[in-house]
Amino acid sequence: METLTFFDCNCSFGMRSIVNPGSFWKLEDLLDHMDRYGIGKALVWHSMSREYSPAVGNKMLLDEIKDHPELLPVWTVMHHHTGEMPEPEELINEMKKNGIRTVNMFPSMADQGYSLAEWNCGELFAALEKYNVPLFLGLEQLVSQNELYEICVNHPGLKIVLTNVNYRIDRNIYALFKKCGNLRMETYGYKVHSGIEEICSNFGADRLIFGSGMPVYSGGAAVAPVIYARISRKEKEMIAGRNLEELLGGVAF
Repeated sequence: METLTFFDCNCSFGMRSIVNPGSFWKLEDLLDHMDRYGIGKALVWHSMSREYSPAVGNKMLLDEIKDHPELLPVWTVMHHHTGEMPEPEELINEMKKNGIRTVNMFPSMADQGYSLAEWNCGELFAALEKYNVPLFLGLEQLVSQNELYEICVNHPGLKIVLTNVNYRIDRNIYALFKKCGNLRMETYGYKVHSGIEEICSNFGADRLIFGSGMPVYSGGAAVAPVIYARISRKEKEMIAGRNLEELLGGVAF
């Protein structure tokens, strides 16, 4: 069987406050690991965007990956009320100028500490929705999954990819998938027995987006469940990269 080529939706690099044993932080190490695991392209964000300042980290990201076309930049964003981020329409213009087609957010109290409620982030979500810009949001960033449901319902055109999930997510994600057609889920943390097969059977392979979580998590452990899933070759190709290509291709600017 022809080898799958993966397009990773969730990679980062840059120094972190904690570098766990077996992890890495240098850009060249990320590129080496991508090559080892058959990951041809990746969406990447910079550690400083999460641990220091979105604006600073986003600039560092562009500077450091400019010679690597296989790496596509993800900007970390937040609301504009404190002046740390431009107002939504201005932000969209900056994204367009810099070739940014997707964003992530780190609102948890352990990270950047702000509410995802409509009164705080609604204008940002509306702008992302207007231009069909996908939003990547980690499960650990949510106070509860009610927050995710509210965003999906208030902004039904906003494509959201839930990342960093765990093996217990089925008891909520099944209902969320039924009620929220704009929701997708990253695969690497989804370590559920026959979980990929069941998601494909019940909701379709288009709901799953391959991501590795490197360098914090293992690229090998991420690709294996997709390679060995008991699903069709077409479904594997969708999950490995085609679904992500289609999300990015839908950006409307």
